[in-house]
Amino acid sequence: MSWNWKAICKIKDEFKNGYVNGNWLAEKGGYTIRSGYDWIRYKEHKVGWAKLLWKSWAIPKHKFLSWLILRNAINVKAKLYKHGVCQDEICYLCNTGQETIEHVFQSCEYASLVMVGVCDSLHIPIPTVNGIIWIGRRQWSSLKKRICLAAVMAVYYAVWQPLNQARMDGILLTPSVLVQQIQQILKSRMLSCKVVANVDVNWMSTIM
Repeated sequence: MSWNWKAICKIKDEFKNGYVNGNWLAEKGGYTIRSGYDWIRYKEHKVGWAKLLWKSWAIPKHKFLSWLILRNAINVKAKLYKHGVCQDEICYLCNTGQETIEHVFQSCEYASLVMVGVCDSLHIPIPTVNGIIWIGRRQWSSLKKRICLAAVMAVYYAVWQPLNQARMDGILLTPSVLVQQIQQILKSRMLSCKVVANVDVNWMSTIM
């Protein structure tokens, strides 16, 4: 029996648990494809950062990478080294620390310079923990949070993309170039904002 057929039979057996006396438990109005999908799929606990991530003004590809980071699903060298894919686990960006997710996006000197440059331009403190969760805990206006979340996610993407590119061609952009690129992205985002509160007007006037 093939693996595919075994998987189909397993799902069929799991669906049997959704019926009692011929009635579908997951949907009062009867079985639907959506209720069947919700029944069979793996359900994880809701996380507090989900709304911060998906409702921010970040570019979609930045959100997706940040989602992978928060789920510890990035293939950094420390992971690859354990599977024998690479010869060492030294961070390619700074050539000193172990290339873990925490190191690359929080403590790496190269990434820190990018984060510091972006945060200085926004006149906000440097996040001491995961930037997304840290911003979510600030007592800032909704607009300021969305812009700063977009900035942090742009930093993550700006660091990760050249890291992978540098592994192939050996060319690594300077942190200052990345900061300038992120500033342009943020300015284009802010130009479409409908600012209401005076505190937001005053803050944005200092960074535009």
